[in-house]
Amino acid sequence: MRKLCYLLKRALFRMSPRAAEKLNIDFRLRAANRQFLEQSVFGYINRMAGEAPGTIKTLFVGVDKHNWHYPRLLKTEFHSLDIEARKAVYGQPGRHWTGSATSMAGHYGGNAFDVVVANGLLGFGIDEAQGCRHLLENCEAVLKPGGLLVLGYNDRSDRVPYAVLPMALGLFDEFTPPIAEVAGALHRVDDSFQHVYLFLTKRRPAVPSDAAPPADARLPVAAGPAAGFR
Repeated sequence: MRKLCYLLKRALFRMSPRAAEKLNIDFRLRAANRQFLEQSVFGYINRMAGEAPGTIKTLFVGVDKHNWHYPRLLKTEFHSLDIEARKAVYGQPGRHWTGSATSMAGHYGGNAFDVVVANGLLGFGIDEAQGCRHLLENCEAVLKPGGLLVLGYNDRSDRVPYAVLPMALGLFDEFTPPIAEVAGALHRVDDSFQHVYLFLTKRRPAVPSDAAPPADARLPVAAGPAAGFR
């Protein structure tokens, strides 16, 4: 019965993704790391969106049937990209780009997004340290100052045989989001995948000590990513 239900949902999606969306159809994974992302992390992003004075722009890197429903979970302007052209069907019309995450800054330009979520890329397409470095550089480029990067990956030597955190801290600052179960910038999910989420913020330009703060400044730097949402 479960398989039949799944096949019917897939058939409806193939006929009309928008109709399937209106019927709230999804193909979500029930893994603990996905539940943490969809409930805890997205809940935090939605709280930020509710407090922000303007629209929050979110970029999700890598789309497929298992995260196709994410725009319905987030109260943000949702954009996505994937290197495979066939995955474009899972993106939002007018807000999806077919291209590589390691060159996305050339497409989006600088300071374009408030939040970037890159989950499950390392070890699944981006397999070497150089590729990870290029991914981080492009994420840093497209984020607004103070913007949030959520980087998720399986912290196993057979998937990611290099140290991600030192590489990331060459470009970003660590950030501990106010999520109940999170105690630091690197959060480990208790599952067989050894999945971790790394929370980072884009550094703000240095301000001369004698410079006056901008008139429209609302939050101090210590307020975290939300301080960068304008």
